[in-house]
Amino acid sequence: MYALLLIFVFNFFDWNRPYDGYTRYEVEVNREIVAREQKGDVAKIEKDISLVDASLKNGDSLSGKRAWYMERFRNCVVVGDSLTEGLSVYQWLSKKQVFSSVGASLINDEKLFRKAAATYPKAAFFAFGMNDTINYRGDSKAFIKRYEKLLDGVHKKSPKTKIYICSISTPTNKAIKQKKSLGNYKKFNKALQEMCDDKGYTYVDASRILPTHKDLYAGDGIHAASAYYPMWMDKMIEKANL
Repeated sequence: MYALLLIFVFNFFDWNRPYDGYTRYEVEVNREIVAREQKGDVAKIEKDISLVDASLKNGDSLSGKRAWYMERFRNCVVVGDSLTEGLSVYQWLSKKQVFSSVGASLINDEKLFRKAAATYPKAAFFAFGMNDTINYRGDSKAFIKRYEKLLDGVHKKSPKTKIYICSISTPTNKAIKQKKSLGNYKKFNKALQEMCDDKGYTYVDASRILPTHKDLYAGDGIHAASAYYPMWMDKMIEKANL
């Protein structure tokens, strides 16, 4: 077990080589861990691995933080609409980990489910609903019926994949005034949670992130700034124990 942990740390930077910018401190710490392993100081090695892991996530190197999240989501996918697309646009996850498109809806984007399932991920996070509150004209029952059908297809294609359902993020009051159907997001979120309870999926509630950090809203009151995404991913990591 400890050897596997060591191999992970030793290869970590090489796996994420396109994201340059690691500090000399991070590199030297990894070298020191390898040196200690040769002396057999297992307890110290395990402690140092934890310290490096924390420094990558919380340190000053933005590329290190991105690499940390990419590693946490290794063999996982996130599937959704334009808000989901920000995960790859802002480079928090790689394009291979994100299946999304602008304006994506359950009505028109079955292909995203098929493509994601074809990678046979260990975990798949689905984030749909913002556009569907409009496309389904507030009909949450029709929305859930379609969602269940598409998720059944994922399970049939990749039965070992653990499915997680993300809540619809909260739009601003201004956005709701411009598109009244968005006001149904609470009803749709309740329906999503009930679907998870019924089907055995895990519900990931991120609906309070943007209202709690209003400075992260984009100008349209729907999309979000880059700093939103680590908070959202932390919710996914917690629920999936990544």
